[in-house]
Amino acid sequence: MKAAIQPKAWHRRWINEAVRAEINLCFTCGSCAVECPVNRATQGLDPRRLVWMANLGLMEDLLRLLDLWLCLECRKCSHVCPMTVKPSALIAFLRWEAVREGVVDEALSDQRRRLQERLHRERAGVVRDLLEQARDGGKETAHSASTPLSWKRFARFHGHDTHVASCFACGECSNACPVCVDRSVLDPLVLVRSALLGYGREAIMSPAPWLCLQCRSCSRACSHHVQGHLVALALREEAERQGWVDAEFLKAWHEKDKVLFQKHAERVGDAYRLLLKEPSSSPSAL
Repeated sequence: MKAAIQPKAWHRRWINEAVRAEINLCFTCGSCAVECPVNRATQGLDPRRLVWMANLGLMEDLLRLLDLWLCLECRKCSHVCPMTVKPSALIAFLRWEAVREGVVDEALSDQRRRLQERLHRERAGVVRDLLEQARDGGKETAHSASTPLSWKRFARFHGHDTHVASCFACGECSNACPVCVDRSVLDPLVLVRSALLGYGREAIMSPAPWLCLQCRSCSRACSHHVQGHLVALALREEAERQGWVDAEFLKAWHEKDKVLFQKHAERVGDAYRLLLKEPSSSPSAL
């Protein structure tokens, strides 16, 4: 009986040599799938599946997957992997190969980037509306609104040093953040500096802390070990402690954010189907 899947060992070796994603170390624990923000919202992107398809050398199938274009490049899948597998590096490589081999039109890369920027701007707009509703609902007092928050509140988060005082505004975190479309959406540098300079309340009541994907890219990029993702969490916790947001806000944001991710996946899918070339233009033998 012919096997349903025909592994191609030489494709696997070629992928390993080309991208160094350590795909052979994967033991399918599922950490990447659980942590992927797109997969959590849409169940449409499982990095673990892509890694194992690569392990089987299924290059032609991989290059025609919509999944590649749903990735937000947050690298959260790679950061959480206990075996140092780098699904995000594999996905970036496969996208480049899909364009190079003529599987999709090269315009898809720019279209994906624009749609991703649109997603985060829409997310920012929704958070602003929810925060405005919280203010209108009287969830912050005149005293709390006028009292500055000391940077020391954000120096530690549940026993972990954030090193917020070590920031010297180099901008490494901003360059690494996948949500940093512009400063009105989320700029980790602005977030950290706001907490450090006593403008924590202003940071809390902006979209920034709530848009953070907790991918840790900002923290990993910082040469002074500032933990930007922990600062964002500390700001969120402070907002709850002060009563500026409540469980109703958190529930509404979670539900609306999930819907926005689902709409984003639909838009990317539409663009992908429009720019996917006919099977006759499938990639040549590698």
